[in-house]
Amino acid sequence: MREILVEHLARVEGHGNIRVVVDKENVREVKMEILEGPRFIEKILVGRSIDEAPDIVARICSICPDPHSVACVNAIEKAIGFRPSEQTRVLRELQLISDVISSHALHLFLLALPDFLGYPDAISMVSKYGKEVALGLKVKKAGNVIKEVLTGRSVHGCTVKPGGYTRVPTQEELEKLEKSLAEAMDGARLAVDLFASFDLPEVFREENMFMAVDPGEVYGFSGEHILISNGERRPVENYRLLTNERVVPHSTAKHSYYQGESFMVGALARILLNRGKLKGEAVELADRIWEKLDPKNPLANNLAQALELVYSVERAIELIEWLLDHGIGEPRGEMKIKAGVGVAAVEAPRGILYHFYEVDGEGKIARADIVTPTAQNAANIEKYLRISAQRLLERGVDNLEPHLEMLVRAYDPCISCSAHLVRVVRLNE
Repeated sequence: MREILVEHLARVEGHGNIRVVVDKENVREVKMEILEGPRFIEKILVGRSIDEAPDIVARICSICPDPHSVACVNAIEKAIGFRPSEQTRVLRELQLISDVISSHALHLFLLALPDFLGYPDAISMVSKYGKEVALGLKVKKAGNVIKEVLTGRSVHGCTVKPGGYTRVPTQEELEKLEKSLAEAMDGARLAVDLFASFDLPEVFREENMFMAVDPGEVYGFSGEHILISNGERRPVENYRLLTNERVVPHSTAKHSYYQGESFMVGALARILLNRGKLKGEAVELADRIWEKLDPKNPLANNLAQALELVYSVERAIELIEWLLDHGIGEPRGEMKIKAGVGVAAVEAPRGILYHFYEVDGEGKIARADIVTPTAQNAANIEKYLRISAQRLLERGVDNLEPHLEMLVRAYDPCISCSAHLVRVVRLNE
């Protein structure tokens, strides 16, 4: 028996292990062990007012708090039968995009790029790739500044409420955001050039299934239907059927399957399923790099994120110009509370995020259910770890850990807090 153990997987958000058991030259077992303790957020929400809910759910994560707060208010408004103003919908799209810009820049330049350039971390890259690191930080800052203006903070903002916002940006603030985004565009383009220049390892290739939100006519990060790569299109209210969550003994995160198969959510799924809805410079870039976006290789998710980065910076500028052209109106609409249930789906940077709420007649949460993208990807990650570990062994690769860590990082998992990963055990040796 041989045991290979890699703990403290660096450069992912969260705390978990991956245990791979190898019997001679055959992979016997692969488990992605999510070690985060149960958060009980859904239970904490019960009995709290709908105004408190978006602030509570934002605490689920410090990397993607904005998708949680936006999904929360979208679902609550559906539950009580309120339709937000066009200004609020534009601001929420801008808020979702701010998280995409900030998170993708962090992942691409600081977490994933060291894998491809052969460095242990971004700090070690600075002497040779200082320009790349600096531009990546500039892009991330552009996303953070949008968050600060819209929600009051770059992490765990507190202005998002059912009906709108407690405050809206001024013209001066919007003009500053526009300038910051324009300056970030070179970094976004650089991300595409960098990740398009890398050849992806063949050992990770296998047939895959994808799901992404259908944003409508324009590429975006929220919608009322889910697109599946088998050609199906289902309403978001079918989220339990789509995710079909199962408890597994080795993880505090549930696993998701659709029609008995694992599936992948995230940037690669979005680009593959919604390519025709891209606009602007991203259209030309997609044409140029399309052959590199291999649907069978999860590592292509990095390049898909880079393409989304360019699109998101351009789209954010477009939304800001819309706000400037139309003027800033009242921050929040007047709501009438009534009992009901609502489901919303938004795209967090790493995939589909579902929020469900039942609201009672007094405006309090009676039931809540949240399904996160990393939980949806967990079974798919295990599938690819199993396949790639076996192929690496067959090719005589003894040091599996860097390859398996690179694979997991490509999903950009958001487990929250720290991380542990790969454990490989050989039996009968």
